[in-house]
Amino acid sequence: MIGTTSITGLPGQFRPGRLASAFSMIETIVSIMIVGGLLVVAMNTAGAAVTGQQKIGDRAKGMLLAEGLMDEILRQVYEEPDDTPTFGRESSESGSNRADYDDVDDYDGWFASPPESKDGTSMSGYTGWKRSVVVEWVDNTDLIEVSGSDTGVKRITVTVTRDGRTLAELVALRAGAPPERVRDPRKVFMSTE
Repeated sequence: MIGTTSITGLPGQFRPGRLASAFSMIETIVSIMIVGGLLVVAMNTAGAAVTGQQKIGDRAKGMLLAEGLMDEILRQVYEEPDDTPTFGRESSESGSNRADYDDVDDYDGWFASPPESKDGTSMSGYTGWKRSVVVEWVDNTDLIEVSGSDTGVKRITVTVTRDGRTLAELVALRAGAPPERVRDPRKVFMSTE
């Protein structure tokens, strides 16, 4: 065997067995890092999906709470039927119990946290939630413009929040005059965050 040299017997020379095991260790470390990175991405995606579902559920609940209160308000008459009409609650109406409210503007400035039923009973499962109402006279030719006196049109805004974040806001108009005084045909506006 003249002219041939064995590469396995020389010190510091290439040895296939050693290189193969060292390469496997590098592959293993890289694979663990890739799988770990993918696991972190997957967990973040799952967390975002759960948070998104929670927000969608909260908005749906918020809209139901707003619609329920708006429906209650719109069932009331435009102005006080019994006493001398004044804007807001009359002296005979309690500020803490909506059962006494008999006209739309009685609800102006009302709020409850947690939300309450009409008789003042707190709704369970709504800690951190709040419902509030603003009633304003608006210009009957420009329903966006607030008026300081009775124009025959009141704008009612019901807002539902949870932990300070607005989840639903409904706006409706109530006219106390014949429809011809209200030039804008829009009757109800709905919006959410």
